[in-house]
Amino acid sequence: MQFSTFSPAELKATPSVQMIDGYKVQFLAFASPGNMHKSPVMFLGGAFQSFTSFRNEVEQIITTHPVILADFPSQGSNDQLAPELNMEDFADLIAGFLNAQDVARVQLMGVSYGSAMATLFAAAYPNMIERLLISGITCFRRESLITLLEDSVGLLESGDMNAFATTAVCNLINHNRLEETAVGPTYRRLLFRQIARLDDNERQRYAQNTRRLLRFGGFKSFPTCETLIATGEYDNFTLPQENAAVARQCVNGTFAVIRNADHLAQFEQKESSMELVHRFMRGDNLKGIDGIEIYDPQAYDHGNQRLQGRHRPLEQPYRLIDRSTGKEHVVRIQNINFSGCELEQIHVDLALSEANDQLYLEIPETGAAYHVRILGREKKTLRCLLIQRDLKQADTLLKYLTEHLLMVREIPAGEVAEKLA
Repeated sequence: MQFSTFSPAELKATPSVQMIDGYKVQFLAFASPGNMHKSPVMFLGGAFQSFTSFRNEVEQIITTHPVILADFPSQGSNDQLAPELNMEDFADLIAGFLNAQDVARVQLMGVSYGSAMATLFAAAYPNMIERLLISGITCFRRESLITLLEDSVGLLESGDMNAFATTAVCNLINHNRLEETAVGPTYRRLLFRQIARLDDNERQRYAQNTRRLLRFGGFKSFPTCETLIATGEYDNFTLPQENAAVARQCVNGTFAVIRNADHLAQFEQKESSMELVHRFMRGDNLKGIDGIEIYDPQAYDHGNQRLQGRHRPLEQPYRLIDRSTGKEHVVRIQNINFSGCELEQIHVDLALSEANDQLYLEIPETGAAYHVRILGREKKTLRCLLIQRDLKQADTLLKYLTEHLLMVREIPAGEVAEKLA
């Protein structure tokens, strides 16, 4: 492989191209004279990421290792559409790319969507990888996550980019933990604007990548190399316990929790995240990094998994409106947070056998109604997902949950029932 000298401006340069069986791989490769003999570190990004997203990582890693930034079909800035590819196919494309560039072994970092690609490659080609670092991964087909992904594709296909961008921002950022993660309104607006302005090709690529994830049946084998799985403490998109479960399947797996971060940990906690990445790639001890906790994944305590508090309004009842039919249902809110709620039907007049993908929960105190998707039902109780459609209304709901004076917080159901009687 031909490496060039790194500078931040080079991240925006026209990438090199390697064709593999008709598929285009775009890449940049950097090295310093003193580290050419080492195995390069290659980065695979997630949705809405480009080579510039990895500037901080590259600036640190280049001091000790060569660096490869690669966009495979439909990834990053690679505009090649490839709907026929499945997740497993990317493992073969990564291997083909490295063989074509005469790279015998790599150290690999995969983030979010890139984490699944990196894991599949490491498991399929153990002789080609020295170390693997992944962040934001799950091996479970969690119903709520599947619903969110399917819903996002539907919004994209309908052309409602404001709703799509709102849903994406609210999925990636844990809005119930904004104080801990220190994610401000400016960052959220910039992310919203970036997603809302996707061009037609970028929309098609996102839809194709999401459908691949939905088709993916799960990992049949796991990496045997030194593997670090890192996750944000408050990641409510790919949950910490799901990341830990992957780590437990890896023969040489280590699990790290990045404090005061969610799914976007590398942006929210840059210094600690970068220190973790660089130490791991150097093979150094990971203990003692400020803001990082290291666990043996087999011993990770995942008993308390609730990432968001649950509150119950004193004002009752509420209206659940089916916008496709105009039918209204009267419900009590048993508990609610930014991501979901449990509703009690008063008249039990909602048939789950009917289409119910246009249900909206009206919360008069916010002046808005919120899209509800039913995940499960037990007698009169509906377990629901809240999917945000409007960023301003999402902020209004958040304010309502945190500031409303009549909201009952973390109170046992029996006590609440007595108060309502």
